[in-house]
Amino acid sequence: MADSKHLSQRPNLRAHRGRRRESRRKSSIFEEKTIDIVSPGHLVGATNHVFCMGRRFATAYQCLERSAITRHWKSVSGKRLTPRKKGSPPRRQGPSKEDLTMSLELCTDDLPPTDSLEALEKASKRIRKICTFLQSRGNVPSNLLKRNLHYIADVLDIVVTDDARRFIDEDDELSEVEPDAVPMEVRDWLASTFTRSASVTKSGEKEKKTFRSIVQAVRAANLVDRLYRRMSTSAVTYPPTVMKLFKQLDDWSFDVFALNEATNGQALRYVTYEIMMRYDLLAKFKIGVGTLFNFLEALEVGYSKYQNPYHNLVHGADVTQTMHSILFQTGLVQWLTDVEIFAVVFSAAIHDFEHTGETNNFHVMSRTETALVYNDRAVQENHHISAAFRLMTDDNLNIVYNMSKDDYKDFRTLVIDMVLATDMSYHFAQVKQMKSLLSCPDNIDKAKALSLVLHTADISHPAKNWILHEHWTELLMEEFFRQGDKEQELGLPFSPLCDRKTTMVASSQIGFIDFIVQPSFEIMSDMLDKVVAPISPRGSLANQSNATISEKVEGEGSPQNGDQSEEPFEFKVDRVWDGHLTGNKVKWKELSTKDQAEKEAREKAAQKEKADSEAQTQNTPDDKAEDKKDRESSPKITANGTVSPGDAVKPSTSPENDEQASTKEEAVGKASPEHVEKRSTEGEKKGSIDSITVKSVTKRKESGV
Repeated sequence: MADSKHLSQRPNLRAHRGRRRESRRKSSIFEEKTIDIVSPGHLVGATNHVFCMGRRFATAYQCLERSAITRHWKSVSGKRLTPRKKGSPPRRQGPSKEDLTMSLELCTDDLPPTDSLEALEKASKRIRKICTFLQSRGNVPSNLLKRNLHYIADVLDIVVTDDARRFIDEDDELSEVEPDAVPMEVRDWLASTFTRSASVTKSGEKEKKTFRSIVQAVRAANLVDRLYRRMSTSAVTYPPTVMKLFKQLDDWSFDVFALNEATNGQALRYVTYEIMMRYDLLAKFKIGVGTLFNFLEALEVGYSKYQNPYHNLVHGADVTQTMHSILFQTGLVQWLTDVEIFAVVFSAAIHDFEHTGETNNFHVMSRTETALVYNDRAVQENHHISAAFRLMTDDNLNIVYNMSKDDYKDFRTLVIDMVLATDMSYHFAQVKQMKSLLSCPDNIDKAKALSLVLHTADISHPAKNWILHEHWTELLMEEFFRQGDKEQELGLPFSPLCDRKTTMVASSQIGFIDFIVQPSFEIMSDMLDKVVAPISPRGSLANQSNATISEKVEGEGSPQNGDQSEEPFEFKVDRVWDGHLTGNKVKWKELSTKDQAEKEAREKAAQKEKADSEAQTQNTPDDKAEDKKDRESSPKITANGTVSPGDAVKPSTSPENDEQASTKEEAVGKASPEHVEKRSTEGEKKGSIDSITVKSVTKRKESGV
């Protein structure tokens, strides 16, 4: 009865539920009607309803996802999932998680075309995935493995075909360039210069209007870009005299004065451009020739701003060429990256940009605006860097426009370190630091090593031939003397080597070479030996010879008496500067000896003249007294014309008077020589003090250069 009653009431229950759904639909938020008063029961029911619907949607989404994965697995594995027969053993419900992961990662549906640029990278990654699955699982489904291997083989075939065509068929690389890619005259020039045909298109064939692959498109674009750069650089022609001088650009004692005369005062731009072309920096960093020449012209204007005798564009060109000679002749360039080579050339070119012709100490003592801006620390060097990089804020002068952010960061950091190291106040600290680094040659920092090389190149003219060194010395001393004149006008004490009257040039250069230049070259040479030896062919041969000698000694034992054992060969760079340093120092010593002799002769002549004048001044009163005595003792003419004898002509008959007279005569006779001797002694003493002062000043200046 209960069951029948329940069944009889079931239609009423369904009708009740239907009415409830209808009422909810009418009172939903989608209708324009609003409900002012909502009971708690309605809120609870609505919340439960939303929760149930969300759970149903989530369940449905999971079912759809499973069915999609199952269908994908059936398509890739080839298995048919038939319903299990009654009484058969239970089977696994669907593929495992590892199988699904492997099928998704090895799927070949979304791979790029085999002739595209990304295909080679995808093929490489796919091979690594297959190896990973074979190592972890031990097997890979045959259909997946077959599809992937076919794809990889197709990609490799295309790569091999392209490479073979690039080396065998010269015309293919140019014939596949689209007509609109480059101008027609460029195409004709490419064909006539780099191929054996007179035209890009072959006779009887239509010109292809599409690239066969993206790989060929990239290759052709790079080729055209290089050729455009070659065409633009070919417009820069050198005069015959400049070409002749550039044949010696790698030499240590390059005559930069002759180059400046041949280029009408444009040595810096020609030297910098030629060196950058030799290192292929324009092509590697996509620097336009016009932009580079605009920048170099602005550099020359800045170097000529103050009309300095020494720190001008010729000095900038000389230091740039010296850095190139060190890099090239020693093999140091093999140790550097392209960014570092660019930074080295750039630092040498700008290292004295807008130099005022005075020292940093002068700026600090005179309280110039530059010293106030840079807080008395490396005043000139900070200005060189800041002003040079400020030039490149102009797009027409920005030669680092196409450099990547990481390369520019490394480039700027290295330039700042190198140019700041040219401050002479850091000299001894820099040499001491490099000596400590050489104790562990494997840990030599590139920035510190290159900074030392630039600092040495900046003071390298004493290590050049005598003609160049003497000319540079005259220009430098004139610039120092001009600073001394300014210091005298401002009431400041003379800086070392800045007084025109007391500076001994030869002695100062000897001290400069002994204490500054020669130690710098010695420590730089030792550093180059450590750095270049592992990368130089001569260094590798030296290591091999050392090993051979050691093996020979170990195999044969100690040499017998009378046999000379071979000494192991130690690699050293060619130190061409040592001979010039020694020869120049010998010449300065000869000049110093001559100058010292002339100075002593001048001092003696001045002392003698001074002593004679003082002696003459002291003898003048005695002479006047004698003249007065003679006038008194001379005969006098009276009024009547008679002559009366004076008192002095009367003979003295008293022995006391005779004794007093003789004593007075002796005193008078001895007074003058003693006085003269005393005065001469005082003059010699004063002259010796002046000589000691000059020598001490000279010594102090020599040690402070």
